[in-house]
Amino acid sequence: MKNKLSIAFGFLLIAIAGYIIYEIFSWLGEAVKDVNPSVGAALVAGTATVISSVFIASYNSRKAKEKTAFEAHREKKAETYNEFMDVVIQLMRNTKQGKEGDDVLPENIEEFFYNFTSKIMVYGGPGVVKAYSNWRAASASDESATQSLLLVDSLFREMRLDLGESNKGIEANELLGLFIIGGKTEIAAMANKAIKADS
Repeated sequence: MKNKLSIAFGFLLIAIAGYIIYEIFSWLGEAVKDVNPSVGAALVAGTATVISSVFIASYNSRKAKEKTAFEAHREKKAETYNEFMDVVIQLMRNTKQGKEGDDVLPENIEEFFYNFTSKIMVYGGPGVVKAYSNWRAASASDESATQSLLLVDSLFREMRLDLGESNKGIEANELLGLFIIGGKTEIAAMANKAIKADS
């Protein structure tokens, strides 16, 4: 809703600016109609240059501010997302080492998730918040460990997008597959096995 309002407001500003420019040129046209044509053309061209320069300078200034804010925020996002990836790597390492039950979980995992959740609420983009919420819900419910694991890949993708990185050409489960010896092929096999077990 907020996005739609911003777009509508943007179009309204463009329309107002267009009307003002039209009125200025109409007034100039009336003012210079009795003036020498070459002088009138020079006045109109000069006015157009000044107006366009003001709009371009304003636009560039706004974009520069947005970029500065994004870069400042991006640093905190990257730090937060790296903390989560460190925990995921630790979980996978513990599983690979044959640990079971509570031994699979890194130390102070509950405290980590309290802190991480509060950081996600502040710094996470909408896609990250949604993907994280889905993963937490699946982890807390009777969903299989494989289904929960597959949702981590979705969360990784949203984190990349939130940091301004593209996922173009990266297939589903490919990011998570980077942490697993068999890659996405092994993940796909795990997913198929879980689906058959549930049916």
